[in-house]
Amino acid sequence: MTTRERDTSHDIAIVGMAGNFPGAPDIGTFWAELCAGRDGITRMSPAELLASGVPQELVDDPAFVAASGLLSDVDRFDAELFGLSARDAEVADPQHRLFLECSWHALEDAGIDPGRFDGLVGVFAGGAPSTYLLSNLLQNEEAVLTHGPDHLVLQNEKDLLPSRVSYALDLTGPSVSVQSCSSTALAAVAAGCGSLLAGESDVVVAGAVSVIVPQHPGYLYHEGGEFSPDGVSRVLAADANGKIPGDGLGVVVLRRLEDAQADGDRIYAVIRGWAALHEGRHGRQGFGVPGVPGQTAVMAEAMAVAGVDPAEIDHVEVTAMGTPFGDAVEVMALQEVFGVDGVERVTLGSTDGNLGHINQAGGIARLIKAALALHHEKLPPAVHFAEPNSRLATAGDRLQVPTELTDWPRGERPRLAGVNAHGYGGADVHVIIEEAPAEDAERPPARPHQLLVWSARTAEAADAATTRLAADAARWTNPADAAYTLQCGRKAFGDRRMAVVSSSADAVRALTSPARVLAETGVSTRRAGFLLAGVGEQYDGMAGGLYASEPVFRAAIDECAALFREHLGFDPVARLVGARTAGGGGLAALLGRAPEADAAGGGPADTVVVQPGVFAVDYALGRLMTAWGVEPSVLAGYSVGEFATAALAGALTLQEATALVATRAKLISRLPAGSMAAVPLSESELTALVGDLGVFGLDVAAVNGPRMIVVSGAPEGVVQLTEKLAAEGVPARSLRTTHAFHSRSLRPVAAELTAWARLNLSPRAPETPYLSNVTGLPITEKQLKDPGYWAEHMCRPVQFATMIAHLAAERPDTAFVELGAGQSMGAMFRGHPDFPQKSWSLLVSTLPGEADPRQDTESVTDALGRLWLSGVDVDWSAYQSGRGARKTTLPGYAFQRERHWIEPTAPGSGTEVPRGTRAR
Repeated sequence: MTTRERDTSHDIAIVGMAGNFPGAPDIGTFWAELCAGRDGITRMSPAELLASGVPQELVDDPAFVAASGLLSDVDRFDAELFGLSARDAEVADPQHRLFLECSWHALEDAGIDPGRFDGLVGVFAGGAPSTYLLSNLLQNEEAVLTHGPDHLVLQNEKDLLPSRVSYALDLTGPSVSVQSCSSTALAAVAAGCGSLLAGESDVVVAGAVSVIVPQHPGYLYHEGGEFSPDGVSRVLAADANGKIPGDGLGVVVLRRLEDAQADGDRIYAVIRGWAALHEGRHGRQGFGVPGVPGQTAVMAEAMAVAGVDPAEIDHVEVTAMGTPFGDAVEVMALQEVFGVDGVERVTLGSTDGNLGHINQAGGIARLIKAALALHHEKLPPAVHFAEPNSRLATAGDRLQVPTELTDWPRGERPRLAGVNAHGYGGADVHVIIEEAPAEDAERPPARPHQLLVWSARTAEAADAATTRLAADAARWTNPADAAYTLQCGRKAFGDRRMAVVSSSADAVRALTSPARVLAETGVSTRRAGFLLAGVGEQYDGMAGGLYASEPVFRAAIDECAALFREHLGFDPVARLVGARTAGGGGLAALLGRAPEADAAGGGPADTVVVQPGVFAVDYALGRLMTAWGVEPSVLAGYSVGEFATAALAGALTLQEATALVATRAKLISRLPAGSMAAVPLSESELTALVGDLGVFGLDVAAVNGPRMIVVSGAPEGVVQLTEKLAAEGVPARSLRTTHAFHSRSLRPVAAELTAWARLNLSPRAPETPYLSNVTGLPITEKQLKDPGYWAEHMCRPVQFATMIAHLAAERPDTAFVELGAGQSMGAMFRGHPDFPQKSWSLLVSTLPGEADPRQDTESVTDALGRLWLSGVDVDWSAYQSGRGARKTTLPGYAFQRERHWIEPTAPGSGTEVPRGTRAR
């Protein structure tokens, strides 16, 4: 297709649609029925009519035609979702209730969560007069006495339809009622487009509804009337003999085209121009009789606004409803517009033959149909059409009605369609729509793993959503688009679900596997905390996938690597973010361990390699999580993890923190080798059993729990202690390490580190509180200002058990994400008696342990999902920034609908009057 050269600044994108039509309760079904050439008219047998409550005398009446475009379950509504009590719901017009649900689904289809949308959302809508008020409420004595007629009238006022939506969905843009009978819906669309161009709205919800209560499965035919004698609407056909009554509603969501493209919206079609005119008096034979001049004028005006010629229009959706006179008038107007040089062929379509005449909502049905035709590149066939009516036949090949499903592919010029709406009384609207801009085939690489998140107000609705997503997943062409739509375009409720997937096929497997769909109920907002790992669990390639796929992580790693290279002369991080290979410690994260071969050979597991590398990965993970909107309320780092904590908290600059880590590691590397061992006892229990640790030349290097400590010192002392403990039946475990960390063995370089800190560090109070390894409590400004603190941190034991007790007491509802490989810190939390088992699910790991076969990208994606699942806010827009993800069509909210209905009880309620006898 040729590139657009015209100014598109006034174009309006249709980004979301929803509808509830006869035989088609949703847009997917509507399109399928259109393509199949089926109508949605309900036609009942005499037995079915009697079973539905139609009186015997009416069933036996030869003039009764059992055909109507009915909606199902108009008495049912998910009241609690929209904040209505059962009492309020039952006195509200079902048109209001159905339109609320339809608006919700349309916004979901647009991928717009109004609660998170940065802009004004306007509502332009109209409905039919409330027959529920007249036929049910005012005919129920108890309802009138309980509520009062004035209240009942107010709750069913058709002009409050848009305000009902704006209030229920908390929309603060303009909320305007529109009414022009059968052109109401398109008039609402036109008004909404104007609001967008004027800057009054940034998103518009536009549509209309018409539901007549009580719903009757037929009507009485009268000779000379407008209704079909045989229950079939043959629009534009030679044998057209009348319309069929119908109910329905539809909503479109509109945005300025440039905004929709910037946000990656799925665009069904583009509204290029519109016009709304009244036919006046002189072109009509009567107030209720349509005229050709006015219909011609509105189409010509819309084309002029759109800047198109009749020869550029490919298709027109007409208002024609199968009445000989009305059809002929519209065809004559079409002939006036398209009977000019250059026009070769214009196809005509209609929805009345499929749905019946749905009054105020007819225009929105036609607009949705035309937009879907452009989107799917197909023209649906007409129903009940064999031969064109005589007026249409005179147009020759210029005006044609497709009788079979026809391809409508993109071509050399943009495809264009017109949509007509002619209202009773002469208010006409015409809209010109164009195919959506072609999507850019070039997209940034998708993440290896996608995070699907969904939620609902109840567990039943959330489970229903899972089932719907599972049924839909097989058709996903890009799971990244599905993930983006769910993350950014759906409201988050307290009953939450998540799954991590790698492809469409994997999504089907995941969504049908209870083990892979994680769930939480009653979720409320909570804060996050960061736990930054020390050395011990690191292994080659543990974050290679993240480095390759996450720009924020890669930038942080590269920044750290460059700084370390200045101090060390080499890159200590490369192996951790390269290809994943076998090898590595694979131990519980305690302190300073390394594989024996590396420790003995002075290789890549040396302190000058391990500590800077772990620092960099910890820091980069923290930066990544923060970039995704996971803001920590507290941080706690284990050993070298405290330095990354200080940098993330703002107590040290990254330059200061990396220099500190490098200097400390170089000083330690000059010292004699040492050993460490994990002992499953408290310090008092250990000394009671073996006496003073000083006799062995050992110190307690870490207190990880009430009965979980680490001892550190000279190798021969560790051997002696472990042998003595073994004799007492205590299974002490030697740790693979290069030095005796956090012990007196490091004192020889303490003064040098202090002197260096005095000259090179300018700590400041942290912007985010974090805990000190030395005390286990929040670090103080006094500690940070003391250059000797860093030496004490190096030589004194890590008070991790105190840190756990403090966090459990002061931040019991915080979700803690462990930044680093494995789950050792989480294991220590779970082993601490002050940390309750009910909070274990709030411990979230990021990188897999070495024995865990999962990729790091999958593990981090899972971590983010678990945080959201627990109630932590995630900035999904930031998460998707730069990914080129686009919104797509996904199943809408599974409403949990219950019956809310008041039946008429007063005599003379009128319930026996068939709908076809009313003026429509």
